Amino acid sequence: MTLIIPKNVADQQEKEGLLNHFNQEMEKVINKNKDKDKFWILGKVKFLPEHGGEVARTFLDSCDEKPPIVKGSFVYEVDNRKGSKELLWTCDNESLRIVPTKKTVQVSPT
Repeated sequence: MTLIIPKNVADQQEKEGLLNHFNQEMEKVINKNKDKDKFWILGKVKFLPEHGGEVARTFLDSCDEKPPIVKGSFVYEVDNRKGSKELLWTCDNESLRIVPTKKTVQVSPT
């Protein structure tokens, strides 16, 4: 499981807590969609400014079709027939990382 944690999350306990929460939410989405042959998980992790950036909100949702690239998001492809889960891309405000090809592209401002 890969979750890119911002550099400002320096404390190891905070990282572990965020990873554990993320993994639990990911498992819920996978279990809810176990009857589908293939689906995608669109995710976002947002650090809330009203809490000084110290509280994160995780958003994970399943999609029947591959979602478009959205800034600040990541996408997993889940294939229940093969029993696989693959991180396809991550996109922050500066770059798009295409994981299977190990390529990174700079994102231009809109």
